[in-house]
Amino acid sequence: MGSATASALARAGREVVLVERFRVGHRQGSSHGAARIFRFSYPDPLYVGMMQEAMPLWRRIEEETGETILTVTGGLDGGLGVERNAAAMAARGVDFERIDGAEVVSRFPGLGAEPGEPFLFQAEGGTVAADVALRAFLSSAVARGVELDEETRVVAVKPGDDAVDIDTEAGSYRARMAVVTAGAWARGLLAPAGIDLPVRPTRETVAYFRLDESIPVPTLIEWADRFNYALPSPGEGVKAAEHGVGPEIDPDLEGEPNQGSVARVRSWIRRRYPAADPEPHLVETCLYTNTEDESFVLERRGRLVVGSPCSGHGFKFAPLIGERLAALAGGGLRKSVPTN
Repeated sequence: MGSATASALARAGREVVLVERFRVGHRQGSSHGAARIFRFSYPDPLYVGMMQEAMPLWRRIEEETGETILTVTGGLDGGLGVERNAAAMAARGVDFERIDGAEVVSRFPGLGAEPGEPFLFQAEGGTVAADVALRAFLSSAVARGVELDEETRVVAVKPGDDAVDIDTEAGSYRARMAVVTAGAWARGLLAPAGIDLPVRPTRETVAYFRLDESIPVPTLIEWADRFNYALPSPGEGVKAAEHGVGPEIDPDLEGEPNQGSVARVRSWIRRRYPAADPEPHLVETCLYTNTEDESFVLERRGRLVVGSPCSGHGFKFAPLIGERLAALAGGGLRKSVPTN
């Protein structure tokens, strides 16, 4: 979200410093990996509309950088409450189909479903190449003069009446505005500035199952109280996980995958992806930064703009979030020379 915002601000002609605690592409947070789901199917028309806004912005960054980011595979939704998704898409004029399990298997022989089992199919759904997207936002930003400072930990953000002081372990900056998109670290970083960000960081577990890439499969979400999702991940087969079941954590501490979650996902893969190897070849973790209702935090507090999109479903909106956070920042950031 930070790199998308930096790209949007630079496109608007602002001077920007992008400060990254780790190295770009690190695996300690929420943005690493090869693939995320891109979908119009949401139970809330608000998010369906945001996807409609995000799609052309993804295509714009692809055209600008020459990168392929969006891959259309089609998207399936099954399980409880899919009629809410159908109503939300219909309200926004998004085309979709109601199909049953027999039709799912006919179209996608790599999947498993029972005859008569209800599904929604949305033909424009697919995947976002997460690592490529990050590279594209950064190349767009740097080409427009953004200064990227990696391995630079921000230790304090101090908003004043006329400027914001940003203290790092290597020195300090002064800016007209500061945009904070610190993910799981945001609450702790903002608390000394008097902002109690209502988020809770968790560590989630993701597993990868080998599948012959000549077998086409759509993205799949099976909605339930604890819902599962899966998507094709280039070179890795099928990426699958439970959504939002991980424990609350301290993001500074390393953690291990949840083997109970892996076992449940393995069982689900056997049922839904019978063509896949039922044993994962890779298991890893990522961080969610959760709000109570999984909504996004996009707001301005004086000279601070806070972005937390959020709760494990934000990546697909990245170029739109970048535009909105840049708009909230107004005049943008004014670069200053670090002082030690």
